[in-house]
Amino acid sequence: MGLTLEALAERTGVSRAMLSDIERGVKNPTLKVVCQIAEGVGCTVSQLLGEQLTDTIRVLRKAERQTLLDPQTGVERHLLAPALVQRGIEVLWYMIPPGQSTGVFPAHRPGVVEQLTVVQGQLRCSLHDQEERLEAGDSLFFPANLPHCFSNPGAEPCCYFLVIDSSQVGGAS
Repeated sequence: MGLTLEALAERTGVSRAMLSDIERGVKNPTLKVVCQIAEGVGCTVSQLLGEQLTDTIRVLRKAERQTLLDPQTGVERHLLAPALVQRGIEVLWYMIPPGQSTGVFPAHRPGVVEQLTVVQGQLRCSLHDQEERLEAGDSLFFPANLPHCFSNPGAEPCCYFLVIDSSQVGGAS
């Protein structure tokens, strides 16, 4: 994109030093930082990480998934449907260890929506000034243009599916 570190820092809210460390491979960013960078450059996390579109039949083995592991919290983010990324849809699997949190995700552009379904455990969802507590089998839909955070208040890992849909806003979020 031809941005300087200073310009990228301004667009993303991530410090110049942190961006430099990530670029040089000195530091592994948290999920929050990766999301801030993607939002700042106008793409999805999956696009930022280089996932390509395909229209052919493709089996994606668990070991081949694009996976991010937050080095501070142990939160895992798995991309389940790479073929949908270029269509503005991310289908993700998250695992949050007991007592951990994703941290606050930055707001997406207006029009981006998220839908999640808890498969295992408990999930506390902080959505701007509202909080919801979900159990296995519960689902939540919300506009993603507000800061949001997910945490696991339970004693077992919390696993959930998350769909981020930016297909109606003229491109990826």
